[in-house]
Amino acid sequence: MESSHPNPLRAPGSVRSRLLEVLSERKLLPEASITTYRDRLEEPLERILIDQALVSPILIQSLLEEIAGIPATPIPLQVSEKFLAAIPSHAIIDYQVLPVENEDEDILTLVADQVHSVNTEDDLRLIIGRSIRWQWCAPDILRKSIRHYYGIGLEAFAGRGLELEGSDTDGPDIQGLVHAIIEEAVSNNATDIHFEPRESGMRLRFRIDGALNHAPLPAGAENYARAIVSSIKAMAQLNVAEHRLPQDGRFDHTLDGETFDLRVSILPYAHGEAANLRLLNRQSSFLNLDQLGFDVDQRANVDSLLSLSHGMILFTGPTGSGKTSSLYASAEQLNDPERKIITLEDPIEYEIPGINQMQVHPEIGFTFAAGLRAMLRHDPDVVLIGEIRDSETASIAVSAALTGHLVFSSLHTNNAVSAIPRLIDMGVEPYLVASSLEGIIAQRLIRCLCPTCRKPAEVDGRLLSEIHMAAPQCPKNPVLYRAAGCPECLFTGYRGRKAIYEILLMDDALRALTVEHSSSEQLQRAAREQGLKTLRESGWDCALEGLTSVNEVLRVTQRPSSREQGRQTLFDFKEK
Repeated sequence: MESSHPNPLRAPGSVRSRLLEVLSERKLLPEASITTYRDRLEEPLERILIDQALVSPILIQSLLEEIAGIPATPIPLQVSEKFLAAIPSHAIIDYQVLPVENEDEDILTLVADQVHSVNTEDDLRLIIGRSIRWQWCAPDILRKSIRHYYGIGLEAFAGRGLELEGSDTDGPDIQGLVHAIIEEAVSNNATDIHFEPRESGMRLRFRIDGALNHAPLPAGAENYARAIVSSIKAMAQLNVAEHRLPQDGRFDHTLDGETFDLRVSILPYAHGEAANLRLLNRQSSFLNLDQLGFDVDQRANVDSLLSLSHGMILFTGPTGSGKTSSLYASAEQLNDPERKIITLEDPIEYEIPGINQMQVHPEIGFTFAAGLRAMLRHDPDVVLIGEIRDSETASIAVSAALTGHLVFSSLHTNNAVSAIPRLIDMGVEPYLVASSLEGIIAQRLIRCLCPTCRKPAEVDGRLLSEIHMAAPQCPKNPVLYRAAGCPECLFTGYRGRKAIYEILLMDDALRALTVEHSSSEQLQRAAREQGLKTLRESGWDCALEGLTSVNEVLRVTQRPSSREQGRQTLFDFKEK
């Protein structure tokens, strides 16, 4: 048997003993911890110390190379697709290893997050049929990589002895698999889990940062599509025997002390039932204005709007653009004992102490319009309407803004100025819009590049000219980045989101154009003369800071009607 470092591998305990000695000599770990772990040398100490945040992965990596000559694997992992199927599920579960690319055909390089014994190496060599060379990887990255290549919930799916290769056993733990999928979604801040039946089985997807991402299932799990949906229906106390009608339900799931509400929707598709799970964290809190990501000028404009005693302020954008968070942050900013604030929402997403909140119930006639009429009889100073959806609500909201109330609401429009003709199209007279509207804040949520794996990008000259026009102060050849993908970001290239804004303050010129029923193009020109910073320009600022990619800016700020233009401007960027 060939091994690059045979002596350490025959005695992992001696490696761990030496690891503790070095940590003690260099005072990198408290003596109390050294004493505790001296009696636990048969355990994967190198993994435990990292999981308990006692030492950093980088430190363990350097010490293992120094003490045992075990090198770290390059990040992101260059996984060998060729040998993934050569390692059966039980070996992956038992030994937590992954095959990575190497040049020698006779030797397979395996990545592990602990020092393995020669007995383990012998077992794996017999399974794989090749000699083994070892590399080390941080536990978190290895776990994410295993889930990516072998499927989420592999341990649960094979937990009753089921060999995914087809042996005769008791079968998989379907409920355990569903719970593992939910926990994976929670750990990655997903908002929705989609179980979608296909002719060949089932597709699993998570919505993360507003985008749908493929989530791999263990090999063979797609054959249990009906059982998976039945398990979800049982958790939500739905009719398991009914397969023809849509059903809605809910259940709770607790993870690490946090309780999540899961809203379940079942739909009958052509190839079986689909399940969608919406995850709502009971302990989550809304953002305040300081956390919304306004730049200095934008924050000054927002503060100016919030200082008004009356008028209408609108937040615009598509579904999922963060309008509700901005509405809550604005209400909280004004929340003090001297003001009476009443909200009308569908649904109430966060409860805010000190603010009077109402939930609409259209099925019994308590609509936005009916609720708004009623709330104005309760002498509010500030009125928050979750969304203006019809002409009646729009008219009452404008009337409230003109009679001494500060009114906040949201509207679905592509940019800030489009809110003006939208209100007019809903039946509000132009002069009333001009008199009541004080400001419009258009926004989008833009995905942030994963800092671990982002790569430099080359940008087409035409697009570079646009960036220079939007940000004349930027260098002639700015450093811009593209998404790559690694275990840290679930191989999407992105982690987290940031809001970008376009803030329009109504002035005399815009009010005059509104009364004249001017077009969106005329309003936009006047706003630009006022100094309006567009959503696209805010996006370029983020790209120049290295926070997001050029493609993401284009995706988020592209007009839906300009699909053909989008094909001409969305470039495939290359690594420098």
